[in-house]
Amino acid sequence: MVAAKPSLVSGEFVTRAQAALPSLRATDKRVIEMILSAPEAVVRGSVTELAQKAGVAQSSAVRACQRIGYRGYQDVKLAITRDLAQQGAQEQELAHEEGIDGHTPAADILDRVLRRSGRALVDAAQTVDPELLSLTIDRIAAAGRILVIGNGTSAAPAHDAAYRLSALGLVTLYPTDVMAQHLAARHLDTSCVCLIVSHTGASRESLQTAQAARTAGAFVIAITSFTNSPLTRIADASLIAGGPEHGFRLEAMASRLAHLGIIDALFVGIAVRHPKTSTKALDMMADTTIEHSL
Repeated sequence: MVAAKPSLVSGEFVTRAQAALPSLRATDKRVIEMILSAPEAVVRGSVTELAQKAGVAQSSAVRACQRIGYRGYQDVKLAITRDLAQQGAQEQELAHEEGIDGHTPAADILDRVLRRSGRALVDAAQTVDPELLSLTIDRIAAAGRILVIGNGTSAAPAHDAAYRLSALGLVTLYPTDVMAQHLAARHLDTSCVCLIVSHTGASRESLQTAQAARTAGAFVIAITSFTNSPLTRIADASLIAGGPEHGFRLEAMASRLAHLGIIDALFVGIAVRHPKTSTKALDMMADTTIEHSL
């Protein structure tokens, strides 16, 4: 049987696996969960042994590895080897959230939560496709208008994205009312971009707006936590970071930080590719900030 808690809690493989698990078929999920439950055994063993333990055919075990982004079993072994090496001496510190209770000192809670948040940011580098990130930067920088959408707990990072893009002098819309979002999406055209932030990729309101933007001809970008969701099936480019909830932390707060990290990368990427216009816009932003400071 699969162990309840994997001994590998961070890194390239576990991040890709967590992002893909909700959408995998039962057979693939069994293989990936088996790898997560005993990563050291996978490094030492063969694909035949893995298939036998998971109760699937060898070909099915290989396909499961391919479905989360690897060429095959050997690539998975190499990724896990790297992850285990990085985890190394930190292993005791990494398994922290299950140990937090009413008796945990506040300083320890802060230390453990920040470590989890820090790992979410590091792991995002493993799941964000660099080519899609580059394409996204180009499309946003060249857009006639940018519609930014985020609802529920994704509203805050979406608002931050809209603010940052506006600071670069880009024409950015951020309607908070869901009907206004839907209507704004319908007014987009092929010169426009619709950027949607959604942890689950399954918010009905965000999906309606995404579909309306796609129908209008806009380039749809998703910043989300899972590789396969209704939103990623609509989006032209999906930037994946984050993952499932940890403990009782609302809407995977670590995932929200990962989404903010992507937004930061977009902001910097656009700024450095267009230094003259960005510098002028940011100087204007600095002047405005001073005018509103005591």
